[in-house]
Amino acid sequence: MVRLVEESIEVRVGEARPEQFLWRGRLYRVTEVVDHWQERRDWWRATGGQSLSQVPLARDVWRVSASRGLSSAPGVYDLGVDGDPSSASDWLLLRTQD
Repeated sequence: MVRLVEESIEVRVGEARPEQFLWRGRLYRVTEVVDHWQERRDWWRATGGQSLSQVPLARDVWRVSASRGLSSAPGVYDLGVDGDPSSASDWLLLRTQD
């Protein structure tokens, strides 16, 4: 089952891919990048006071397998970034899968 989340998260990027992310005060370690793609954004909802020429039309998405530690089972998470992937603050946790 896919759950829509869309919450801001902090992501640590290495070698042009997410390696860890912090969500709700918990650190998750990425164990595998399952897929990577671009998807269209709802740009008409995301202007936030910016002019339309400054709003990205597409978002980079990484589907990753990640876990909170050695004893927790990994989950599947969709991490998205609208701007520079190396910026820790522009990331969103878009979806989780059970």
